Amino acid sequence: MDAEAWEALADAEGGCTGRVSRRRRFGRMQHCRRRHASPGWLDRDAEGAGWKCDEHRNAMYCDPGARAEAEPSRDQAPLEPEGGDVYAEGRSIGWPSTGYKKAEGLWCEVPFPPRDWRLKQCNTVGSEKISVRTLTYNLFWWNLFDRRDGDGRKAGKLIATTSWSEPYDFMAFQECDDRWRILRDAIREGLPGEYDAIDGGKALAIAYRTSLWELLVAGFTDVGEDDRQQYYGKRRLQWARFRHRSTGKTAFVANHHGPLPISVGGGCAGSACSLNIMRAIAENAHLTDAIILTGDFNAGRDSSRFKELANRLHHVYTGTAMGGIDHFFSNCAGRAAGHNLGNGGSDHDALSVTLNF
Repeated sequence: MDAEAWEALADAEGGCTGRVSRRRRFGRMQHCRRRHASPGWLDRDAEGAGWKCDEHRNAMYCDPGARAEAEPSRDQAPLEPEGGDVYAEGRSIGWPSTGYKKAEGLWCEVPFPPRDWRLKQCNTVGSEKISVRTLTYNLFWWNLFDRRDGDGRKAGKLIATTSWSEPYDFMAFQECDDRWRILRDAIREGLPGEYDAIDGGKALAIAYRTSLWELLVAGFTDVGEDDRQQYYGKRRLQWARFRHRSTGKTAFVANHHGPLPISVGGGCAGSACSLNIMRAIAENAHLTDAIILTGDFNAGRDSSRFKELANRLHHVYTGTAMGGIDHFFSNCAGRAAGHNLGNGGSDHDALSVTLNF
């Protein structure tokens, strides 16, 4: 069958028009050898392409349903702000799969990406560089606020006083039952700038400086679960995409509170949790985003969770509380500066990192 006949047959079978393009492949051949697996690489199938590659059989097939717009999963709950279709501006990174699975048979089952698949390149657009400062802070809410009523706005005072010389672009909170309470406390103690805050559920919140950043889209997904030894439930990744108002650069900020016990492995509490974090990033971040992943991971540097994340992203900074379980990761790690700001009445230290991209 010549190329024209092959394309006509595919068109009749469901709209896979046009010649498929593959590295080292002619239009009339069905073979689809290439350098990388489907999503996540520049030589992958285009989004919505009808032609697909079955890499196990090394052959092309037509998937008419691929052109249909995918609906967001219920547990990601994307929140689209007013003022346009944020999904139309660019494309997500995409999640590559080797066909093997981690935590197979469990709710947190996740396809393994290739071992050399990493997000360690800063692909932000534009020549103008910006400096972005991010805070992460586990607020120890049940104790600091429920029992001690904020202890004289200690946490708010820490946030305010550490922002005077260099205001925060983003603030990621864990164990935060009321995002407006912590912002009010910080404002009363002198926090400069205007902020809005996004509720991620499960006591997660991201605050952002509205004069500098425009919210594009936000969501969340459950990525892990506590082990039976110390069980509170499933653990979540909150994420949001922002556009810098003056330069147009985009940032993907992700906030996580990890499974217990600290550094436990296996099941949905081990490296499967980290792979699900990376999958959520890959499926929601865009190719030109600066990625900032932070939070209380409940995982030290020797844990499988930390090692998996450090293999996929640059490890930027780690705190010292509880052996070092609060971390920053990014794809843009050049000239990063991290600081431990003290605890402000919490059982965790507040940490800040400034990235330049």
